[in-house]
Amino acid sequence: MVIIRILKRFIVMLIPGSILLSSCLPDGEMKTTVNHQPVQVADGWDISAPSDQGFNTGKLQDIYEMMFSEDEFITSTSLLIVRNGKLVSESYFKNGRDINKKVSVQGITKSITSLLAGAGWERNLIELDDSIYNYIPYYFDGDQNKREMTVRHMLTMTTGLDWDHEQHSVDLFNSKRFPSTIRIVLTKPYLSAPGSTFFYNQGPPQLAMGILKRAYNLTATDSIVNNFFDPLGIDDFIWEQHEDGLHIGGLGLHMRPRDLARIGQLCLQKGSWDGSQLISSEWIDLATSMHIKPEMTGTSFGYGYYWWIDEENEAFFAMGDGGQYLYIVPGKDLVIVHTASPSVGSGYNGIEFEEFLSIVNLVIDAAD
Repeated sequence: MVIIRILKRFIVMLIPGSILLSSCLPDGEMKTTVNHQPVQVADGWDISAPSDQGFNTGKLQDIYEMMFSEDEFITSTSLLIVRNGKLVSESYFKNGRDINKKVSVQGITKSITSLLAGAGWERNLIELDDSIYNYIPYYFDGDQNKREMTVRHMLTMTTGLDWDHEQHSVDLFNSKRFPSTIRIVLTKPYLSAPGSTFFYNQGPPQLAMGILKRAYNLTATDSIVNNFFDPLGIDDFIWEQHEDGLHIGGLGLHMRPRDLARIGQLCLQKGSWDGSQLISSEWIDLATSMHIKPEMTGTSFGYGYYWWIDEENEAFFAMGDGGQYLYIVPGKDLVIVHTASPSVGSGYNGIEFEEFLSIVNLVIDAAD
């Protein structure tokens, strides 16, 4: 697969506020003993034995024996498996207390921004084929070509605007130097006609945050974020925010692995949670359907509205730099969460997608 080689051109390795490790790996054992029994805590998750949800427990045990090895998946920090709405398997490889540790989910932030956009779309505050200019005209420069960019182009990473991943992504966090994150994005050079080129970067999700703030007629996006997380019972998170009132749409979200699994389960349930429809099922279908073909993304996967599409496994997923993954397989009623330390020096990088996909395929096999 070529997905990681391509995406590594797109994702910033170091950003302000990200939780990254830079020291060398220590000698000796780095992982705890093999354990994947979920802990019962008062957070709303129902716990179930894997066998009660159709898992081959022997195959599942083999997966965790591999994951806890000191020679493989060195930077992995957690693996959670949810099936039929039940948390059936959960491991924290370095420290059991990591169950309460907030992880920088990196690019997974984009997929959650997509869900926020869906809430605005459902309320008829956002139209997919409207020009971005209609919502935030005062941030555009004099290039008339840019006024052809639509909300749909924004959600599929096909705006046609340039972006320097190292420099401009860091700029989004610099409130003192740059008073507007939207202006950072919209002043970038126009490279190609909207819809003609797929370019995965941090600019379009920031435009989404700007459009949401304008559509809801707010001074900041705090209430949009909180109104989404509150019904899910997600109250312990950090989502980094610029002084212009906008959360960083493509990066900057820190949350616990169990809460990330809630996002996956919400999508699996077509936006329904505890009897309430938090996001319309139509939006979940739209966002997780293929709008950009693999040949256009330059990978083995298609792209929806800030969600990646895996046709082979009939799945969709979100991913973040270094090994942060949220993978949903509707046909198997399955949610898989994996987190990792993005970098620990000594030549060890975070868990690349090919490695994670090997875990996914083993989990799917165990579920059969």
